[in-house]
Amino acid sequence: MFYNTSMKPVTTVINSKQLESAVSALVNTSVLAIDTEFMREKTYFPKLCLLQIAATIDGETRVFLIDPLQEKLDLKPLAELWSNPDIVKVFHSGYQDLQILFDACGAAPRPYFDTQDAAVLIGQPEQIGYAALVERLLDIKLDKADSFTDWAKRPLSKAQLKYAQDDVNYLLQLYPLIKSELESLGRESWLEAEFSYKSSDKALTVNIREQYGRLKRVSSLKPQQLAIAREVAAWRESEAMRRNIPKRWLLPDESILEIARRAPASTEAIAELRGVDSNLKHSLPKILAAVKAGKACLQEDWPQLAQRRRLSGEDSAAIELMAAIVRKRAQQNRISSSALASRALLEDYVSHRNEDCALMQGWRKDLIGEELKRLLEGKICLLMRDNCLVIEEVKPVQDSVQNPSQGATNAKQA
Repeated sequence: MFYNTSMKPVTTVINSKQLESAVSALVNTSVLAIDTEFMREKTYFPKLCLLQIAATIDGETRVFLIDPLQEKLDLKPLAELWSNPDIVKVFHSGYQDLQILFDACGAAPRPYFDTQDAAVLIGQPEQIGYAALVERLLDIKLDKADSFTDWAKRPLSKAQLKYAQDDVNYLLQLYPLIKSELESLGRESWLEAEFSYKSSDKALTVNIREQYGRLKRVSSLKPQQLAIAREVAAWRESEAMRRNIPKRWLLPDESILEIARRAPASTEAIAELRGVDSNLKHSLPKILAAVKAGKACLQEDWPQLAQRRRLSGEDSAAIELMAAIVRKRAQQNRISSSALASRALLEDYVSHRNEDCALMQGWRKDLIGEELKRLLEGKICLLMRDNCLVIEEVKPVQDSVQNPSQGATNAKQA
C-alpha cells in the first residue's frame, strides 16, 4: 500500500509477508534512517506504535512504515538488518529508539550513528532538535504538530503519516552532510566508542540491582539502609516489568526510602507506610523478604554511592580557570562550550580527580581533558596578552632558578 504524502514512495508493512519483503529490499543498502513512534504513559515497556525506515534503493529514496499493531506483527525478522555490520543505522536522539527495538527484535541496530550527538561536533547547539537541525542544514521547515498525537489509534491520519515519513526522509539527507563535515574536520572517529557503547547489549539491558542509585534523594540514606533500598528497588523493577506498569505506580521512590530507613519487621508495618497502597496487599510478603535480605547483607557488601566532596573556594577558582580554557578551545574548534565540557563535568572532575570521569573519556579527553588535567597539576597557566587569553607551559622550578632572566614560564601561546 502506498501513500502519496510528500512525493516519496511509501510502503506500509502490516503483516509478516510484507515485513519479509521489506527486509529483502533493505538488506543490500548501506544506510538506514530509523525512527519510532511510541507511547509509555501507562506501561513499563514503551508501546511501539510505528517504526519508520528510509533508505536509498536503486537510486530512489524509499520509506517503509512498519505497523506492529496490525495483526500483532512480530518484528524479530528485523534482527537480520540490525546485526548487519555493513549497514549504518542513523537515528536522531535515538537512545530510547534503540531500547525499544532491542526489546522488540532481540537485537540492537548496529553500527549506530546519532545525528544529534554528531551535530555538536560540527558546530551545532548541544541537544539540537530534529526539526531545528533540518532547518539549519537543509533549509526546510518541518511541521511538528503531530508529535504528541495518539499513535496507538487506528487508522493513522494523513498528517500523522506525513509526519512519520518526514522523520526519516530528511534524516537520510542529514547523515551524508554531517558525515562529510566530520570527515573534513578529522572528527569522524570521535564518537565511535560512544556510539558503540550506546548500542551495546550491556547499555540496553536493565540491571535491576543498580536501580537503587536512581532513587530520588537516595544519597540521604546510610550504607545499611542503602542495602535495603537496593533489594526493594530491585523487587519493584522486576515486578513493574512483570505487570508492565510504570514503577512509580507500584511503589513511589519516597516509599522505598522510608522502608529503607525504618526497616519494618512485618507486612503490617510496611502496609502502614505512606505510599504503600492497598493494591500491594499480595506483594507485601515479597517486599518484606527484600527488606530482610537487605538487613542480612554483610557490611563489606553494602552498596557505596560515589561521595562528592563539597567544593572549596580554591576548587571554585580552579573551575573558573578551567572554564576559561574550555571557552577558548570550544571557540577554536567550533563546538559549544557546554557540549565540550559543561560546568557539571568540570565540577565532577575537580571533585573526584579520576580517569573515570566523562571529561577524561573519548574525544573530550583528547580535545580538552588532558589540558585541564595539566592545569590542575600546575603545568600550564593562563594570562592575558594583547587582550587575548594565552595558555602557557610552566617551566620547572629548577630551570627558573638556573635561568632567572627567562622568567617562570615558557611562553607557548595556544
